[in-house]
Amino acid sequence: MRRPGWLSILLAIALLAGCTGIPPAPDEAQEVAGMLASFERLATLKADEQRREFNMAQAAHEKTPNDTTRLNLALAMLLPRAPWRDDARVQLLLGGIEAAPGDRRSARHDLAQLLLRLTAERQRSQRDEQRKAEQFAQQLREERRKNEEIQQKIESLRAIDRETYLRRKSP
Repeated sequence: MRRPGWLSILLAIALLAGCTGIPPAPDEAQEVAGMLASFERLATLKADEQRREFNMAQAAHEKTPNDTTRLNLALAMLLPRAPWRDDARVQLLLGGIEAAPGDRRSARHDLAQLLLRLTAERQRSQRDEQRKAEQFAQQLREERRKNEEIQQKIESLRAIDRETYLRRKSP
């Protein structure tokens, strides 16, 4: 009866000794810092390399949808001038990242909230620019219409001037 007890103790000690070699899970803040460093590196890559990284992030998220893969995919989608940029999808991805329970801070959630605010601001800015462009286009159409009216008046005045000149010339 003593052997199984000792055997279980030895097994437990061996397991604990083996577990000491396993590194602890990375700190969330370090993970977010790594994501930001990866985004910075990604922004410097060529377009085809960026597309490959984007495709890998998308595949990783499809395989294992969690907060980390959501953030990585959202960051890849937020690359400036990327043809796959989709602010609406980024907002959906980031909206799924919930705050830590209680009073605890969550670096992932804080990053998601920052990206959501930046994306919303970018969309607002784009709407403002679109509105200004539409106003400018409307003003341009109005100016062209006025220009055409003036051209018609000038042509009418020229025609009148020609008629007057021809009347004076022929007695």
